[in-house]
Amino acid sequence: MPVLKVYHHGVTAAILPKKNNHERTKRGIVQGWSKSASRNNTRWLRSVSPQSFGGDDQFGIAFTFTIRDCPDTSDDWHTIRTNFIKRLRRLGMLRLHWVTEWQRRGVPHLHGIAFFPYESCKAVDSSGIPVGLGHVITEHWISVAGKYGASPNGQHLKTVTDIKGWFKYLSKHASRGADHYQRSSSGIPCGWVKTGRVWGHCGDWVTDEPHQLSVSNEFYFALRRIVRKWRQSDARSSLSSASKMTIDRNGNLIFNPHWLGAKKRIISARKMLKCNDLKKSSVRGISEWIDSDNLLLIAEMLIVQGYEIYFDED
Repeated sequence: MPVLKVYHHGVTAAILPKKNNHERTKRGIVQGWSKSASRNNTRWLRSVSPQSFGGDDQFGIAFTFTIRDCPDTSDDWHTIRTNFIKRLRRLGMLRLHWVTEWQRRGVPHLHGIAFFPYESCKAVDSSGIPVGLGHVITEHWISVAGKYGASPNGQHLKTVTDIKGWFKYLSKHASRGADHYQRSSSGIPCGWVKTGRVWGHCGDWVTDEPHQLSVSNEFYFALRRIVRKWRQSDARSSLSSASKMTIDRNGNLIFNPHWLGAKKRIISARKMLKCNDLKKSSVRGISEWIDSDNLLLIAEMLIVQGYEIYFDED
């Protein structure tokens, strides 16, 4: 019987196997982004409750921090990250989520989002945006990573003041799979025997277990088709709002990466249920960033149309 798992920020659906004889292997040396690591990161992010964001007394800073020179080992990169997080804690950080990814030239960089109370800022501008903290955070990164050529020009920060900002962060950095070029094993720095953890979180996050629902096969197949159309529509919307060309730091005209990403997502959505093997195609699952409110509206529509869904007693 097909099973749906509804998270705060996403949904998965699949037909569970009748028998599962798979034996988990013991965890060994972490060597980059595996499909398991990507799934675990996605699963955790989707489970984050809106209650984590408290209210108007706190804000987030989404960041991308880079270095020029690659550390000799992953232990050196771990030291940079650990010392940086310690400094964020001393600034009053409430919670943090981070991921390590690779540039095309084989050098790691750090993506993340950190939340702070407004009281940790000495001043805010006329729109209520904190003043100065972003500069302080950048200085801390340069201090711990300066040995490897970290400079102010290579760092990017953006203030997040509401739940919509969190969703934008998710759509940009959290929906990437293990096959994304910034997570591909081909980008792991030469000479690194291991990579260590590639994602993590700390602080007072509130997470909830997903709601699990059993549905009929007809409901499952109808939902898959709707999700495919939703993904195509969402990608087309992103494509129409992004300019095709942009200018890089050197003043050269290049294809806008956001436009290219939306273009690839349309192609991916069209093929998401296709498979040369008919048996595999009929049981192919879905995993999409649809918030729980929209998913419930879809479920209600299917129920009205006569499709069956089974709720747990509790």
